Amino acid sequence: MNLNLKTFDMPEKLREWAEKQDEHQARHVGTHIDVYNYSDLDLSLRLCRGVVVDVRGLDLIGYERVKKIEVEKGDFIIFRTGFMEKFGYGTEKYLNFKDAPFLTDEAVDSLIDRGVKFIGIDLHGIQHGKDHRKIDEYTESKGTYVIENMTNLDKISDIIQLKLEWDQKEGATAIPVEIEVFG
Repeated sequence: MNLNLKTFDMPEKLREWAEKQDEHQARHVGTHIDVYNYSDLDLSLRLCRGVVVDVRGLDLIGYERVKKIEVEKGDFIIFRTGFMEKFGYGTEKYLNFKDAPFLTDEAVDSLIDRGVKFIGIDLHGIQHGKDHRKIDEYTESKGTYVIENMTNLDKISDIIQLKLEWDQKEGATAIPVEIEVFG
């Protein structure tokens, strides 16, 4: 089972937009890791435990919710908001960040402090608008990476083993990633 979007899963309008962008900007389409600080990802991070957290119906994913998650150092914590399932990738409703849930700074710090390596979400970011890039830069500076636009979260267990594959290009601010459930 893959948890990443494939090109054919994307609306035509979004594919057309991506084709008009330079190579680096186009990498922000689909399932990807933002690396605005141009970090080189450690190859040892490719295998990890994933923990899926159901946050459907929440507008705010705060510290009180996040502190309940049992975390092991190096985990990939995945938030299932239901937005991908409900609205589909790249639709107007999906991209409307005013209605989208987000993680508070305190929630993010709690995950970083406990050694989480990846924070995944079935949305276009863990924070939105002017805060989107800021939180991605912050997590990256702490050695934790945000993976956006995940899919198929309704088809997997709460705790899973994951294999990640990516192709990092020098100077790019996004890294497309493939995420496979195994074991």
